[in-house]
This record gives sequence, structure tokens and C-alpha cells, in this order.
Amino acid sequence: MKMTMKDHRPFPLAWLLPMLLLLAAGAGQAEAKKPLVVAATIFPAADIVRRVAGPEVRVIQVLPAGASPHTFDLTPKQARELQGARLVFKIGGIDDWVDAVAASLPAAAMVELDRDIIRLPAREDGHDHGGHGERSHSPYDPHYWLSAANAAVMAGTVAWALSAADPARAATYQENGRRLALELAALHDEIRKELSSLKNRRMIVFHDGWRYFAAAYGLEIAAVFQLSPGREPTPRQLQGLYAVARRHGVKAVFSEPQLPATSLEPLLHDLGLKLVVIDPLGGAVAGDSYAALLRRDARAVRQALER
Repeated sequence: MKMTMKDHRPFPLAWLLPMLLLLAAGAGQAEAKKPLVVAATIFPAADIVRRVAGPEVRVIQVLPAGASPHTFDLTPKQARELQGARLVFKIGGIDDWVDAVAASLPAAAMVELDRDIIRLPAREDGHDHGGHGERSHSPYDPHYWLSAANAAVMAGTVAWALSAADPARAATYQENGRRLALELAALHDEIRKELSSLKNRRMIVFHDGWRYFAAAYGLEIAAVFQLSPGREPTPRQLQGLYAVARRHGVKAVFSEPQLPATSLEPLLHDLGLKLVVIDPLGGAVAGDSYAALLRRDARAVRQALER
């Protein structure tokens, strides 16, 4: 029978309340199904976060492959991509540019990954970790991820932060973090073994970012070409570099793909040194991982120093 306006009756309240409850429950389930969104500033941190988080979590990597965290500035587009992130994992010291958008991310917590890591003090000669020609206020060297043992500790910090943000999946995060920490501890032992037979263990590096790597794997940073990115050595410092290279029979200088090293050419030419590129950041190779990155660096160092 066709209902007319005359036949219309008020909707019974007894039916209305259950329907509103069902709609509210459906909306809650839809909200619950939205994936957790987190961010990490650099590729090594992002890879560790992805491994601990698993495929159910969306992980945004802020620093593009090939860029240097020392000279990077967030673009408005990148800042917008961070909207909705619940956590932002950062190294601290080299990626403090992400703090500039912290106020615009009211739902996000900044998580510094140096928790429980023994950090090396910053160089007394004033290495600039902040970039843009300004000395960092941090008293510590921030390149701690270049030790696989430290990365294992970072995996535990990631698992703790994700568990706090998403308690329903805490057991998964904790198990993933435990497994990754064991893998990274094994990687640490692998690299130590690979580099243990080197007789010449001294390195001249273009940028002072390898002290954790050297300390972890029994190497020595004999000299640094640029104490800060873009800061050329003084004539006296350059004279000291020449002396160190000659005295220790150094055969190579280690540079990084993110930093222009054309200023090294006179040193390389005068002393017949080879330029060897090692990468602190990675991520430019398809299917790259933190473990693969550290293995590539260790292999490049071994091949250069055993010449």
C-alpha cells in the first residue's frame, strides 16, 4: 500500500536509539581500521621502523634519498605529508629541522632514537651537526645509527613507542623488535669479523660522520677533511692532513654521496690517493635496507684499507 503524507507517523524512539548506536559502532570500526601513520626522518631510521611496525603501519620517510640531513629543509609539501602522523622518529642533532613543524602536528609525538645509547661527545673543534653553517647546540655526535649494535637498541625504542601509541598491537611490535634486534646484533658481529684482519685501520674521511662506525669495528679516524659540511680546512689543517696521510701510508680518502667532494681533488692528486664513497644514509638502491647499507660500507672500507 502506498504511503501518503497523511499516513506518515513519527519514527518510534525505541527504534531510533538502536539505529544510532549501530551507526556509531560502524563509525568507530571504520576509525579503528584506519592504519597507524608514523614518520622517520632518514632512511636507516625509516627501515628500522618499517621492520618493527610491519605492513599494517604506514611509514613516511621524510628525507629524500640522495639529500643530506645537514643541509635539508622541509618543504611545505613534505610538512603537509606529515599531517596525521602519530609518531615522528628522529635521530636528533642532524634532523632537528623536523622540529619546525612539531607545533603543526598536534597528534604527533617526537621520538628521539638515542634512548639507552651511549653517545660520543661532539668534537671539541666544533663539528656542525645542524647544517646551514650554524653550530649545533647538541654536545653529542648524532651519527650513532652507523653501529649495528646501536641500531639494535634503536629497534627496541621503536617497539616501545609503537606499543604506547597502539596498545592493541603491542605484542606484535615487541616481537618484531626483538627479532630485528637479534638480526642486528648478528650483523654487528659479522662486520666486526669482516674488518678484524685489517692491518691498516686508519681512515681519512671527508666528513666527520664515521666515529661510531670506527669505534664499533676497530677502526681509527686519523683525520677529517671537512670538520663541518661546507667548511673547508685551513691551510694549517690541510698541511696536517698531508702529514697524516704520508706518515700512516693512507691509500684512500672516504667521501659520501650526499656531499660534494670536488675540494678533495688536490689532495688526491698530490698524494696519489683513491676516493672511496661510503654512504651513511642509503635508500637510493631499489629494495635497500639498513643491513644492506652497512654491509656495503664495510665491504668498501675493507677493500680500500687492505690495498
